[in-house]
Amino acid sequence: MANLNHNRPTLRLLDNYKRELRSQVHEYKDSEAVSAKSISDNNRMPDVSQSAQEIIFSMFDAAGLYFDGLSKLLKTLSPDAGKSLRKKKASLQKEIEDAKSNLTNACVELVVEAMREKLEGKKGVIDWLTWFQDEAQRTNDYGLLDIMEIGIKPAFQRIDAAIEGGAFRQDFSPSP
Repeated sequence: MANLNHNRPTLRLLDNYKRELRSQVHEYKDSEAVSAKSISDNNRMPDVSQSAQEIIFSMFDAAGLYFDGLSKLLKTLSPDAGKSLRKKKASLQKEIEDAKSNLTNACVELVVEAMREKLEGKKGVIDWLTWFQDEAQRTNDYGLLDIMEIGIKPAFQRIDAAIEGGAFRQDFSPSP
């Protein structure tokens, strides 16, 4: 059984989202069915492909590590924190930065998956990202808003910068 985080609302919410994703037994059929389902039930998590599910799971796992590191760091700031716990502050800050980087990298993979699906005429990941943003705003959960701010937003910025920088262009001129 998975380790459930009932004492931290954001982690509990992420666990619920993971369970909902796992319950999507089928591969998504076609973009029309997904779109109709998404439009008819806005609060339901949109169906996504198996590969997108795996990326979302890695995003949630990275977010969980980030929140755990943040929680540990906050414990070092407590007046009740012992000397040995306070000494771990620098290593915990590095752990948080690594977790942030992992979260952003997972989100970059998700945005790339959304772009790939868009090229194929599908909208599962795009619908999911829209749903996730709406869910973060609807619940006003700071953890979900953090995922948007430190994961998804920088992921879009990285993709935009890569496109502007010509990372996806190839030189098709003949070689001498």
